[in-house]
Amino acid sequence: MFSRRDFAVSIGLSGAGAMVAAGSSVSAERPAPAVVPPKGPWTSVAQLPRAGGVLNYAMLGPQDGGGKPPIVLLHKLGGWLSDWRFVAPALAQGRRVIAFDLPGHGGSRWNGPAPYIQSLGETAALLVGAFDELGLEQVDLIGTSLGGCLSVPLAAFWPERVRRLALVSCALGGKKTLAEIHEAVDVKQKPLFDAKGLPVPTKPDLLTQIFGIVNPDRINEDGIASRKAAGHWIQPSERGVAITEIKGTLKRIEAPTLLLYGQFDKAYVKFSADAKAALKTSQITFVPNSGAFVMQDNPPATADILSRFVNEG
Repeated sequence: MFSRRDFAVSIGLSGAGAMVAAGSSVSAERPAPAVVPPKGPWTSVAQLPRAGGVLNYAMLGPQDGGGKPPIVLLHKLGGWLSDWRFVAPALAQGRRVIAFDLPGHGGSRWNGPAPYIQSLGETAALLVGAFDELGLEQVDLIGTSLGGCLSVPLAAFWPERVRRLALVSCALGGKKTLAEIHEAVDVKQKPLFDAKGLPVPTKPDLLTQIFGIVNPDRINEDGIASRKAAGHWIQPSERGVAITEIKGTLKRIEAPTLLLYGQFDKAYVKFSADAKAALKTSQITFVPNSGAFVMQDNPPATADILSRFVNEG
């Protein structure tokens, strides 16, 4: 997990309430405000009941993928499945594509308040359960940011379920202690959230400063909406990344892996060398004229790179 200290400082907000510390009592979370996601290319959108909540997912492309498994798309922290709407149609040429909203994000809703930590391991197991119920024996897995970090334990501990893996702009770091997580997330990110612990709107130029985004206006508008939908689940999900030994877990992955970054990325490429060294079979590729959110910043080039990767072999 990368530090967002500079991001928070550059906003210049003060007096926002801190998120609850580990072990503190919490009151029941109110339902997230209704936020309508952008219209996408999906042929169907559905909800899958899981223990304690409902997973929202969307599908596109033919049922028969020409003998190749479906492509599963997992979005970034504070994002939603709509982040993939510009890339999914190209991936769905002859392939089934399924995009999930992760717990507490988009249209996926859980009962009661968000936990202090939503661990990657429990979310990975949740998704494998969804794969079972949807009849997905094996998938080509593409995840970005939170979704990419989540893809690491999924591919590592259920290797038979992942044929090919693409990790797009991910913080592939080591495990942090609870004290380090409290300092990095609860304390330093306080200005990113209001007194109720909900995300505050940010300005487009910050996306360029922190993530190297080339087209910040449209992406920022999407991000404000998707972060509003995720609400109290953003920080628990980020803590789940921080408490996971992602770099060490990469060694367990058997699937051929693509490490994908934007040409002007400022947040994630620093993890690339250690990740490549840890993975058994990997390649690093850069999306031209793009910052970290490549599927939104340069969709055509991103779609071309990912399509070629998942259709190899």
